[in-house]
Amino acid sequence: MQPESTAPADVPALRAELNLVDAEIRALVERRRELSREIQSIRQASGGPRTDLTREMRVISPYTEAYGRQGTAIAMALLEICRGAGASAQ
Repeated sequence: MQPESTAPADVPALRAELNLVDAEIRALVERRRELSREIQSIRQASGGPRTDLTREMRVISPYTEAYGRQGTAIAMALLEICRGAGASAQ
């Protein structure tokens, strides 16, 4: 027995759900960016570097394991967003 196919009428409802998921992802990215900026400020105030490359590698690894090369790209983009404009690894 083949699974039921999704009727074209279901597509708008499914897209609406995707839109909600995308909004949740953006909210989580913004929360991550806020936390990252707070950590960067604390680290810099104590004389440390703005970024921690060892930590960044630990962030990238699970994305790579879950999604392969595309996961690495997702993690790298996320880290770049959270570093702030014009930030470079120190």
